[in-house]
Amino acid sequence: MNMSDIENYLKAKKRLVCGACLSVAKQFGWSVMWTRVLTFIAIFLSPTVGLIGYFIAAIIVSQQQSRY
Repeated sequence: MNMSDIENYLKAKKRLVCGACLSVAKQFGWSVMWTRVLTFIAIFLSPTVGLIGYFIAAIIVSQQQSRY
């Protein structure tokens, strides 16, 4: 697996864990790959705060999607 394969996998428009990064990227018009990379960096630098933030975003996103 080379870097191009990893980049293509991260750019894919599919849910990896909860779909929070995909939903946030769509909402703000950001790149899904860079949203996932920044999320990974946040979780790596501060695991507790990063994971709590990620799962709060996942809960909010799932509530917004279920209304429609």
